[in-house]
Amino acid sequence: MDTRMRYIKTVYEQRSFTKAAEKLYISQPSLSAMVKKAESELGAAIFDRSANPLELTEAGQAYMEYIEETARNEALLNEKLWDIQNLNKGHICVGGSNYILSNILPLILQRMLPNYPGIIFETVEENSFSLRQMLLAGTLDLVIDSSSTESPTLLYHDLFEEHILLAIPASDPINDKLAPYRITPSVSVDTGRQRRCLPDELARAALEHPFILLKSENDMYQRATAIFRHYRLQPQALLHLDQLNTSLQYTVYGLGYSFVTDTLFRYGKNLPDICLYAIDAPACWRKLCIVHKRGKYISRAGKLFIQTAQELFPAQAQPE
Repeated sequence: MDTRMRYIKTVYEQRSFTKAAEKLYISQPSLSAMVKKAESELGAAIFDRSANPLELTEAGQAYMEYIEETARNEALLNEKLWDIQNLNKGHICVGGSNYILSNILPLILQRMLPNYPGIIFETVEENSFSLRQMLLAGTLDLVIDSSSTESPTLLYHDLFEEHILLAIPASDPINDKLAPYRITPSVSVDTGRQRRCLPDELARAALEHPFILLKSENDMYQRATAIFRHYRLQPQALLHLDQLNTSLQYTVYGLGYSFVTDTLFRYGKNLPDICLYAIDAPACWRKLCIVHKRGKYISRAGKLFIQTAQELFPAQAQPE
């Protein structure tokens, strides 16, 4: 802000021309003359001089809001300029589901934090719908999520493609019939589009069993619904849960079938108490992305985060 704005702001903060002049190291008459000139150009009084202590007039309140907005814009500019010159400090607020924050984000931070210890990460755990709303409201910098329906108000940076798999308790007798199509959790053995999917009749038989589903605000629920619709079935939902990891644990305990993503098993996680199967339905494939609001300023730290993530998953960035 310019000198005149700074002087008027000081008068407002001190509620006195005399105290403000002392703080600014100028004479009280000079300060009063400068304020009167500003009021003349504004065409209205800024201060109510009859009040003790000094108060703003209605026009003065509007002018003070303008001064404070100018100060905020200058602070933002200085932050961006510092950000351009140095990556010694930074702050990134990243949103994701429990599954993302537990399985994907740690891999990215493992690469970034040792080299950029000054970058502070804040995380927000929410469902897909809430994350989109927070992103649009500007309360989140970045979100890691699937891109089932892309919005023109958001920008998407692809990471990799996920395969949604059917998880069945290992103790369920149906596994004997499905055994030829069972897949291994290890991505190195059996990956992506190369997986053998269950034939339609076997898939339909499996989908007629009771399921543990996520709640409707989750992307996985929308995809599960699409899978059942693809096979013209109504799901038998025993429970609707908040988290993907929780639904998988319920399947481990034999409480019902569930849908999981193969990303859970890409990095050594192996659950011997479940069997995994691929289903040939369009909704079983989804692209994981880093998303941010179109037009929102993305700091160098944020851009570095996106770059690091895309370098971390180069082999999975495209379908096999």
